Formats: sequence, C-alpha cells, structure tokens
Amino acid sequence: MLNSLLLILCLANCDNPDEHSPSSGNPTDILGYDVLAEINGHWVGSNQTSFGFYEWFAFDFRPISSSHVHSIYEGGSNQNIITSLFIADFEGKQQIMARNGGWLGNQYRATYFVLDKAEESNGSKYYRLVDAVGREDRAYMELRFENDTLYFDAYKDNGGALDEPLHHMGFKGTNFNPTYSEPSTELFDFPQPITEVNLENAFTNLIDSDSALFLEESADPFPKSNHGHLSDLTVNIEKANAIQEDNLLLYISKKPIVDTNGVVNFDNLNKAVVRTIDVQSFETAYISTYLHPDTYFITLFSDKDGNFYPSEGDFTNVSKEITVAPESVVEMEVSVDVKL
Repeated sequence: MLNSLLLILCLANCDNPDEHSPSSGNPTDILGYDVLAEINGHWVGSNQTSFGFYEWFAFDFRPISSSHVHSIYEGGSNQNIITSLFIADFEGKQQIMARNGGWLGNQYRATYFVLDKAEESNGSKYYRLVDAVGREDRAYMELRFENDTLYFDAYKDNGGALDEPLHHMGFKGTNFNPTYSEPSTELFDFPQPITEVNLENAFTNLIDSDSALFLEESADPFPKSNHGHLSDLTVNIEKANAIQEDNLLLYISKKPIVDTNGVVNFDNLNKAVVRTIDVQSFETAYISTYLHPDTYFITLFSDKDGNFYPSEGDFTNVSKEITVAPESVVEMEVSVDVKL
C-alpha cells in the first residue's frame, strides 16, 4: 500500500481574474468536453513516478460543481497534490482547463493547464493539456481512456525545453468504484457546459514568464477558498503507550478495513481506500483537506515492518465511521490501541 509521494509536476502567479457571471455554452463548441465525464470516478492502479514505482495508487475524481471534477493525493502534512479539471473562460472562449499543485513541504504551488488536443473514437479517447502559458514546450499532461483503463501521464521540460521531455508520472488504473461519484454527479447534473471560473488575463506578472505558475496562495487566481462543496476532516489521534514514538498510516476508505474482532479486510484495503496518509510520530492530529462529502471509515495503524499493510504486531483501531457534509469542518477522535 502506498505511503507518501511528492507527485506530478506542479508548475503554475498573477492578478485575480475579473468577476463575471458564469457563461453557458454548447458542449460541441468546447474542445475535449467529454473528458469531464470520462475521468469521473475512483481510479485504482499503479503509478510510475520520478520518485519511484507505486504498486497501489488511486485518483478519486468527483464533481464539485456542474463543470468541475476534482481529485487529491494526500501524502501527509503539507504534501497534498491536487488535480482538477473544469471549464474556464480563457482566451475568448470556454475551454477545458486543469489546476495541478498543492503543498510540497512548506512551498505552495499551483499550475494551470489548457486542453489543446482531443482525439476520440469508439474504442479510445485521448486528451492533452498543456501549460496555459508555456504550452507543450514547458509541460503537458496526457489522459488516455482505452478498454476501461485510464492512462494518465505527465511530462515536464528538461532544463527549459521539451525536446527530451522528462516523464514525471505514469498512472494506469481502472475505475473500480464509479458509484463513489454518483451522488455529486446527480446533484450537479454533471457535466454541464457552464463556466466554473474566469481566467481571462489571469496569467500576468508571473514569477516565471514561461509558465502559469503560482507560489503564493494569495496570488492564485482559483484558490481552495473559491472551490465549493469540499470539506475538511480533523482526526484527533490517541496512541497506545507501545507506539508513542511510531509513525502511523491513516486510511480513508468507503468500507471498513478492521472489524470489531480486529480482523483486517484486505479486499477493502485494496479496493475501497480513497486516501493513504503518513502521520508523523509527533502529530497528535491530522487535518484532511479538499475532502469530498461522503460517509467514510477511518483506520490508522503502526507499520512496524514497513510493508504498508496491517501486519501481526502492528497496532490499529476498529475502523471508525464518520459522515462529512458538504462545505463542513468535521472533527473526530480515534484511539489506536488494537494489537494485531
């Protein structure tokens, strides 16, 4: 099971965009419109990254508005990497754009991409999103849907040119649980050809003239504070005396992982987890952000043997259920005191 990762390129500073009323258009006029529906779901697979190979990885993409689908990788405190796709007013028309970034250590980063290629046939759909300023010469992401499989690749420039692009991430996965996104899909009647954000004239006075890159949240034209529907969950942690100095792994899942008898359900561990998070030994609480509203099970365990799975001798808790309402701040207590 995955523990931590500083994922994917986060390339993206500027004036706030002009406020405007959301515009609505025709799906056929928006290049690559179908990608919004295609990527919607809980994708589970493997990920080859510049930081190593991960046998298990998940993207939990769900709508957070009528034209915005969102996912996050949350490796631990100050290591949350978001990826979202949405419709924006940009360069005089409605376009599919992406926001990629988050916190890497103490550094905030956000980069904006725009979709410039869409190749769709009955058996395969391919979409490319390029840096909104530097275009394909700076960075790009590729999404390919083929035979119920998602191939998600990201590339960045090699010293300022993409003549020899660096492959930053290569995810391959299956939509294991499309039902996870059904409530928000129905709530927002997703997708609709409605502009989510105005990014006209948003990429000026950049710290990097070749990239739509932002290193200050206050300068980000579409920060978390402008995202609706998402919530925060604080997990307060009490540990058994035997593991006071141990790091923990925190799993957020849609099904329980550890039952009342202390038995681990490994099928749920592999198929129903939406986030895996490292909790350091000194942390007595963890705040999970950008969380889709839903009912979850929270499970923590000490990974004594370092195999990223609950094993004999590890301490854990009976998976604890929590319901997170839209745009809420929820808090819960978990005692990690069950020895396997």
